[in-house]
Amino acid sequence: MIKRIKGLFSRSPGDDKEIVVRRKKRTDAIRRLERYAEAAGLAQGGARNAALEIVRRDLQERPKILVVGRGPNFSSRLVEYAVGFAKRMAYEIVAVNCAGLAHRAPQRLNAYQKDLFQQFKGRAARGVELLAARATEQGVPFQHVVRPDSVEHCVRELEEEIGRVHFVLGEAEATQGLRMAASIPVYSLVE
Repeated sequence: MIKRIKGLFSRSPGDDKEIVVRRKKRTDAIRRLERYAEAAGLAQGGARNAALEIVRRDLQERPKILVVGRGPNFSSRLVEYAVGFAKRMAYEIVAVNCAGLAHRAPQRLNAYQKDLFQQFKGRAARGVELLAARATEQGVPFQHVVRPDSVEHCVRELEEEIGRVHFVLGEAEATQGLRMAASIPVYSLVE
């Protein structure tokens, strides 16, 4: 176990992508260790039930798949593939729509861009209905996120925010520049 943990923190000479993957794993490992340390501290302090709840919640947290839409929409082919995959693997789906309006952090949208983003959010809410319905039918946990950023920036942010992201699925056009920028496997459906 200690060798595995040390492996997450070591850097080996090689391509940058491997280093990025190791950094992502390290972040997940650190998060998990922090939660277990908190649970151990609570248990030692006599709050056994609270400690058990932290461990139980951690064990129940499912790994996630980011499903990147093409603009505000998700093709029916992508929907069927993502839901089937998530159900077979017991993953949670996080549907992502990226408007591509804000290219730099911090996000500072002017009034025109804010208006465009509000319109985009409305179209994205309509575009995700099929995916939400299919996921609900199949009993797959589902959430939807709309961001003003580019796809690359959205995926990086969501990796850090939600954790346990194992795959990114999307149409070829939506994930085109993402393959080299992501620290997790990206799969594009090609028609």
